[in-house]
Amino acid sequence: MATPVPVHEPHKVKTVRPIVFPPIDERKRNLAAAHFNVFNLTPQQVSFDMVSYGCGAMSQEQLAGQLVGDEAYAGARNFETMNAVITRVLGHTYVCPTHNTLGSVKILLHAFADSGQLLPSNARGRVDLHAPRGIELRDVRDHAATVFTGNFDLDRLAAVIAERRPPFIGAQTFADGQHPVSLANLRAARELADRHGLRLVLDVSRVVENAWYIQRFEAGMGDRTISELVKLISKTAHVVMMDGAQDARANTGGFLATDNPADHERFINDIVVFEGLHTYGGMAGRTMEVIARGLTEMCDETTVQWAMQQTERFTARLREAGVPIERGCDGAYLQADRFLPQVAQHPAHALASALYQSSGVRALLQGLVGRDELLPLQIPRLAMTNRQLDQVADAVIALYRQRERVPALELEQGGDWHDQLRFGSVFADVENFSFDCEPWLIHTIESIAMTTREQRERAIREAGWNTFLLRSAEVTIDLLTDSGTTAMSTVQWAAYDAALPTPATSSAYLEFAAAVRDTYGYDFVLPTHQGRAAEQILSEVMIKPGQIVPGNMYFTTTKVHQEYAGGVFADVIVDEAHEPASEFRWKGNIDLAKLDALVQEHGAAQIAYISFELSVNMAGGQPVSMDNLREVYAYTRKHGIPVMFDATRAVENAYMIQKFDPRYASTSVKDILHEIMLYGDGATVSGKKDFLINIGGLLTFKDNAQWARKAEAKLRIYEGGVRDGGLPAADLAAMAQGLREMVDDRYIRARVEQSVRLAGWLKAAGVPVVEPTGSHAVFVDARRFLPHVDQDEYPAQRLAGEIYVETGVRPMERGNVSKGRDHDGNNYRPALELVRLTLSRRVYSDDHLRAVADGIIRLWQRRNQITGLRFVYEPKDLRFFQGRFEPITAMETHA
Repeated sequence: MATPVPVHEPHKVKTVRPIVFPPIDERKRNLAAAHFNVFNLTPQQVSFDMVSYGCGAMSQEQLAGQLVGDEAYAGARNFETMNAVITRVLGHTYVCPTHNTLGSVKILLHAFADSGQLLPSNARGRVDLHAPRGIELRDVRDHAATVFTGNFDLDRLAAVIAERRPPFIGAQTFADGQHPVSLANLRAARELADRHGLRLVLDVSRVVENAWYIQRFEAGMGDRTISELVKLISKTAHVVMMDGAQDARANTGGFLATDNPADHERFINDIVVFEGLHTYGGMAGRTMEVIARGLTEMCDETTVQWAMQQTERFTARLREAGVPIERGCDGAYLQADRFLPQVAQHPAHALASALYQSSGVRALLQGLVGRDELLPLQIPRLAMTNRQLDQVADAVIALYRQRERVPALELEQGGDWHDQLRFGSVFADVENFSFDCEPWLIHTIESIAMTTREQRERAIREAGWNTFLLRSAEVTIDLLTDSGTTAMSTVQWAAYDAALPTPATSSAYLEFAAAVRDTYGYDFVLPTHQGRAAEQILSEVMIKPGQIVPGNMYFTTTKVHQEYAGGVFADVIVDEAHEPASEFRWKGNIDLAKLDALVQEHGAAQIAYISFELSVNMAGGQPVSMDNLREVYAYTRKHGIPVMFDATRAVENAYMIQKFDPRYASTSVKDILHEIMLYGDGATVSGKKDFLINIGGLLTFKDNAQWARKAEAKLRIYEGGVRDGGLPAADLAAMAQGLREMVDDRYIRARVEQSVRLAGWLKAAGVPVVEPTGSHAVFVDARRFLPHVDQDEYPAQRLAGEIYVETGVRPMERGNVSKGRDHDGNNYRPALELVRLTLSRRVYSDDHLRAVADGIIRLWQRRNQITGLRFVYEPKDLRFFQGRFEPITAMETHA
């Protein structure tokens, strides 16, 4: 039986490539400069480049393969690896590498064909390569076929062979990207070739998609795996060729493969003339390594099912809206002449131009002019989410509804090839389409665990019902934390790799310090290895034993460091923060009456500083209002009390102000953040959140040189140099770029609104969550979810474990276990008993989160069967990290 269609991607995002969204006026300027031929646009001018060739997301294993390239001129180990993989995956023994498909075709035709010959094929696209060589391509596809529209018409094929003996029979899997071929038809074509002493040469660049169609629609093939079918398809041919920039998801490269040693000998003799040595064929060693890994991964069953589901979903959305399309293996092929019936000449170019003008989407025409009037909308493999694809489809649909407004283009420069054409025109009178989706494409991916319920039950027992102690290899969707789990951008990685290491002052530090001053407006910049290091130094510098540290709710590590320094934490957050059902918008606010009462009772001199967290984590990611920031700062300045921000999620707080304070609706997040920081004297930052990096932190002071000097002294003995904080220059460079990316309005909106959508799905099913939805996570209210479980039986801890068992999702407890015990050894029993579902930045799609919601809803429907836990091991401090539990049985509960 075929693998069921997955409900979400079988991978998470490892790195991202930022997308630009040029405004309509800029798009018009770009289009005019490109002479209304979108081929002339650069990727930096395009929002979504709907091209599959060489634009897919690589895996992290492929990316790593780039660094193990054996750049030997002869006998490269990477060639040996690639050869072995091709033999294993495709079944052919002898491999001849080429720089890409053009190289393969050149070698193939030089070995077997002469000008003036006739070549029968089930594909038209190769006319671009054959016509200039004087070879006539004859289409012998079965045009009466309905599903396998790439099948050969065997009678026509036999007639062509009889008419003029061809050099070989050319075939493509998923011919021209639109027409799949059945295994039975390929086998029949092979038999025909054998009868006539001809070779069947098969292009397997899109073999995986073809295998999926065979698995789904060819009789007797439903129980075959994709891997089995790929080999069966490949073995029908005498020679196979492949472009590495297609199914193997490399950016270039290709090869010919055969079982005939004589053919292989001819290929490699030509390779040394036209391409390179026979063991690299015009490819770098790293490219061969990437292709080898991509070939292994391309047959992964769940990945193939997911990718094809995306394609089917995308084309269905267009078809249901009436858009005239042809099916494609990698997207939809718009029928431009039917889309724009009023445009007689070059309708595909007119359509491509109007689509870019209206939305910033590029659909690319390539090859010889006049072959057809199809405009491909191809999906870059594994690089886009369904949310993005839905919006691309909506952009096409919006244009289709106003298609009569699209004018014809005036040809100013002709040519045989699409890239040669230049046009003049007036702009289309079409409405602007705005995207509201993730402003990044997936650059590399990381596979995630697909486990059974039995495996997860064993894993949670071995972890002592503590999700912190689960192995990441056992987790499908990891919502434990957003700390250091970010998918960094390609720009960050470029900065990381380019940084020059030094134990002294690096240019990376200077860039980081400049970015901090530009973003926060503070003078003194002290990097640390992560946020808790900054908390320790701040606490030791600012707190005298016995002093009070008022704060808007505790955070675990912050409170510990304050107490280690002799401070006494005092909660001065507004009461609504402790009420999960309260819809008060600014639950992160400090209650000035509570703060004043502390000052009146103890005196201002006894207050070390105000520990002011932005987007309060333990309250549910709740923001602080700008008015409260101003009022608190005015009060503290009057009393000479410093304000120190926990600015770990300050950007998220700035976005909430932009969204919910009408006075700031038109103000950029960066400017809002800058104003927020005016109302404080210093800040600690765990850079692993807002800064979009995997490690690093910051301690910064506005203008107090004395505090900065004291902090520097501790930095030297705890962390590292004052210009690196124990971090390599590479991490400082990545943080500097992260500071620039974090204040992009589109990015932060996409990040926070994911939480809103996840909370909405849960609330619609009745699942109790903290209201209103915070910025970085959704918090399930375990007390209302499991009202029958006493708080000293740790309902949030049990619910976190149950969510993992049910779904493979790893959440975190934020309640009685996290709060700890008082001086008498009793649990604090905080008002909030929560399970945190924390969203990593740029890592998971809406499809991942929809699966999370569905699993929790299933638990909600059987919540009465869930019991509590007891400790079997309890550390003294921060017990939620290492504590271990065992379930309390239903019999014990009833007793």
